[in-house]
Amino acid sequence: MSRSEARHSRTRSARGFAALLISIGLIGAACGGDDAKTATTETAGETTPPEETSAATTVPPPTTAAEELPVPGGKLVFGVEADTSSPWRPSEMVCAISCHQIIRNIFDTLTLPNEDGSWSPYLAESVESNADYTEWRITARADVTFHDGTPFDGAAIVENLTRAKTGILTGNILRAVDSIELDPADPMVAVVTTNTSWAAFPFALMGQAGYQASPEWLAASDADPLLSPHPVGTGPFMYEDYRPNELFSMTRNDNYWNAPYPYLDAIEFRPIPDALNRRDALKSGTIDIFHSTNGETINEFRNSTDFGLTEITNNGETAYTLLHVTQEGSPLNDRRVRCALALSEDRQAVIDTIGAGVQQIATGPFSPTQVGYLEDSGWPLEQDMAAAQALIADYKAEFPGPITLSLAATQDETNLTIAQFQQQFYTEAGIDEVVIDQIDQGAYIVTALLGDFQVFQWRNHGGFDLDMQYHWWHSSSATDVGTLALNFGRIKDPALDALLEENRASDDPVRKKEIAEEVNRLFATECYNLWTSYTVWGIGYKLGVHGPSGFVLPDGKNVVFGAGIAGTFYPMTLWVEQ
Repeated sequence: MSRSEARHSRTRSARGFAALLISIGLIGAACGGDDAKTATTETAGETTPPEETSAATTVPPPTTAAEELPVPGGKLVFGVEADTSSPWRPSEMVCAISCHQIIRNIFDTLTLPNEDGSWSPYLAESVESNADYTEWRITARADVTFHDGTPFDGAAIVENLTRAKTGILTGNILRAVDSIELDPADPMVAVVTTNTSWAAFPFALMGQAGYQASPEWLAASDADPLLSPHPVGTGPFMYEDYRPNELFSMTRNDNYWNAPYPYLDAIEFRPIPDALNRRDALKSGTIDIFHSTNGETINEFRNSTDFGLTEITNNGETAYTLLHVTQEGSPLNDRRVRCALALSEDRQAVIDTIGAGVQQIATGPFSPTQVGYLEDSGWPLEQDMAAAQALIADYKAEFPGPITLSLAATQDETNLTIAQFQQQFYTEAGIDEVVIDQIDQGAYIVTALLGDFQVFQWRNHGGFDLDMQYHWWHSSSATDVGTLALNFGRIKDPALDALLEENRASDDPVRKKEIAEEVNRLFATECYNLWTSYTVWGIGYKLGVHGPSGFVLPDGKNVVFGAGIAGTFYPMTLWVEQ
C-alpha cells in the first residue's frame, strides 16, 4: 500500500487508533489534576539522578482547589481494558496496565515517582544507600498496618522482597540483589545488598517488585491457594470481591495511613477489552470512568462537554511492533528482514487514518520527556517501500524460499485493523505470507512472556531512568522459548548489555543521558523493534466525577503518574458529587 493509498483508505476505516496494545509495567511513574469539565494533559520534567532520601511525615492536603473541597463517600465503576490471568500475589502477578491500575489500590509500593523525574519514599519512611550503591537500607514507615492488622515493619519488607527476588518475573528485576536481611539492631529496617553498583535501585521499588502484601496473608495463601485472589495490603482500599473477567470490587480502608485518602467508599473495576465498547459503556451510564489509548475516543472526548477527560503523556510508553529476534530458523534473526519491515510501514498514515492524528510518530523507544529521546535517532520516519523490497530481495538471494510471518494482535477491532494495514505493508515489501493471529487479551501477555510469537503488537518502555528498561532488553532476561522471560523478543546484544550495565552503575546524569541516546541509536540501527507512536492515555469520566489528580508525597514533593506503569493514576484521589 502506498502512502496515497493508505491515506485514501481513511474513508474505509471506522475504528479509532488504539496505541498498539498491552505492556507490562513492573516499575512506575507521573503528575496532575483537573476539574471534571476540562481535558488536561500531564507532563513531567527531565530525569534527575536518584539521591539519598529521607521522608518527612507531611500529611497531604486535598487534591483540588479550595472551592472544590472533596466530598467523601460514593462508589465508582471503572472500565479497564483487561483482566489479570494470574493470582493477585505481588511476586506471581502477570501484570499489565489494568492489573496495576487495580492492584495499586490494595498494595502500596515502597517508593513512588516524583515531579523531579526521580523517586520518593512512600510506604518506606526512607531508602538510603552506601557510597557505592551496593547496600540499601529501607526503613518501614511507622504505625502502618496491613488490612488484616499485621504490622508493617522491616520483616514485612524482607518477606516481600525475598519473594520478589525468587519470583519467576520479578526475579528478573532483582537479579542483581545478593541478600535481603532484617537489620538485627532495628526491626523497622531491611538491608539489601547487591552484586554491582545499582544507583537506580529505588526505581525498582515503584512497581511490582515494590508492592507490599501482608506476610500473614502470603503464608495463608501458600497453604490455601484459594486465598490467592483475595489480596491483603496496606493500600487505600481493601479487597471485597473478585470474579474473573467480570469484576474486582474493593471498599474504603478507613485506617489508611495517608489521610485524608481515600475519598470514595468503594470502587468496582470491570474488564471491557474492546476500546470502543468501553467508551460506549461510559456514554450509556454502565460505568463512571475508563482508561483508553484509543485515538478516536480521545479525540471525541477532547471536544466533549458531556464528559471529563484527563490525558497522560509524560514519560510514557511507546507503541510498537515487538519482534522475536533470536528464534531458531526465523527470518527475523536477520537485520535485513527486520529493517525491511521498518521501512515498509507508513506509520503516519495509520495514525492519521485510524487514530484521528492523536499520537505522535515515534523516533525510538523513548518518548519526548524521557532521557534518551532523540528527534533524529536514525529510525526511518517515512515509508520507503523500494528500500524495503531491496532488503527482502537481498535476503532471499542468500536464503531462497518463501517467507511466512505470524502477526499477533488482541481481539480488539481497532488492533485488528492496524494488523491488516501491517499485513499489506509487509506483503508489498516481499513477505510471501503474513498470518494475523488474534489472541484473547487475558492470554496476550503470557504469550509474549513465553516468547511464542514472531511479530507482536505491543506498547512499553515508559519511565524515567534507562535502568527501568534493563530487564526488558538485557540478555540475562532472555531465556529460552517456552519459559517466562521479560526480554520478550529475546534480544541478545553484547553492546546493548554493556550500555545497560554502565548506566546501572552510574550516578552521572550527563553520562547517563549519553548512554540512553546510544541505546536509542542502536535500536534504530538493528531494528529490534518497529517503533510506531508515543502513547497518549485518556481517562474519561462523568462530569460528577472529580479527578484523577496527583497528591503531595510525604517528603513534600508532588507525585506524578503514568510513566513506567503507563497510563495509571491514583484512584484514592477521586471523589464524586453526592
